[in-house]
Amino acid sequence: MLPARNNNGVPMQITVLCKVVDNFGDIGVAWRLCRRLTKIQSKYKICLVVDDWESFSKIEDGLPRCLTAPRNDDSPVIASEAKQSISIDGIDIYPWNNNELCHEVFSQNDGEKLSLILELFQCGRPDWMERILFEEKLQRTVHIIMIDYLTAEKYAEDFHCLQSLTRSAKVQKVNFMPGFTEKTGGLVIDDAWLEAPVWNREGPALVFTYENDWRALSEALFEYCAGSSRKVLVAQGRGKESFMQALNKVISTSSATIVEELPYLNQTEWDEMMKGCSALIIRGEESMSRACLSGIPFIWHAYPQSDEYQLVKVKALLERMRPHFDERDFEVVSNAWLDINGETWIASSSTRNDGTDSSLRGAQRRSNPYNQFFSSIPRLVSGFRDFAASLRKNGDLATNLMTYIEKLDII
Repeated sequence: MLPARNNNGVPMQITVLCKVVDNFGDIGVAWRLCRRLTKIQSKYKICLVVDDWESFSKIEDGLPRCLTAPRNDDSPVIASEAKQSISIDGIDIYPWNNNELCHEVFSQNDGEKLSLILELFQCGRPDWMERILFEEKLQRTVHIIMIDYLTAEKYAEDFHCLQSLTRSAKVQKVNFMPGFTEKTGGLVIDDAWLEAPVWNREGPALVFTYENDWRALSEALFEYCAGSSRKVLVAQGRGKESFMQALNKVISTSSATIVEELPYLNQTEWDEMMKGCSALIIRGEESMSRACLSGIPFIWHAYPQSDEYQLVKVKALLERMRPHFDERDFEVVSNAWLDINGETWIASSSTRNDGTDSSLRGAQRRSNPYNQFFSSIPRLVSGFRDFAASLRKNGDLATNLMTYIEKLDII
């Protein structure tokens, strides 16, 4: 299908804005959304404006190949030094901080490329874009759709499709909330995630976390893999060093073969690797959303926030998951999730299964909630798969977004 064109013969465009805060999560969601929009709506041209090309290059092989070029000292140009736009799979990509280039391109034809802007994760807008939108008096109406962080909190439903004000009547803004219910926009469900993979009982356990003291988790993972063909796959990123330090204190030299440090993987390779795992310990939004769709038992390490606000987000998601587990299994999942996110946990008599009166729990040595999680995994699979099935019923975020856009007739 040829791209739809306006009266000037220029393909109609959707411009996606992304600032990278958490290495891979923000750009991971942005790139998955761009690719999905291109797949389901080829009549519109998708454009991505992103500030951190170096992080982007870690999950997209096409980026460094396009950018690498010799300098005077014969060393390569790294991705973050890119000054020009490139195109990958039909998606035009522009450097956020190149004011001269972007102002020239995006101000053409009365800001034609800015008819519809998707502003991801409260990232704001580049200075050159602010100038075009609010100082240069565009004649056209610009529509900004704010796609916020993924959350299971109630406000996701309350804010979904809610309009907000800008400095100009010509710039109209509305919220579009990803989420876990039919009253939100849902999750991006690309073709590779239309169905949950078959659970691989002997598959590896993936570790992708932030920094922390990982001794208890390392001990539990070692026990989970001992006596089986399983491995512990350790992903690149901020938490790798602290996890490896803890793991090296737990395993012996003869057991080191159970550990495999992964290279940087592109998004497609990452998805396939996740699907083959038996258990996932993951961080952030992008990998968490894939874990939710996978039906594989997982523990979510949320981005640490001030005043431990991450626990609010974790507990909200746990409540969305609760109906898919019986009481005993939900407690096992909840204990592991709360512990990894900083809430002190004392085993109850039901999870200790030792008959100790609950009034004595404060005097008891704290159990390792990760041991209980991993030992319960075969029993937990059905609950996680049922939760994943419920998310697919909410539909694909990109499809829901395009339905909303076309319903409003804004492009």
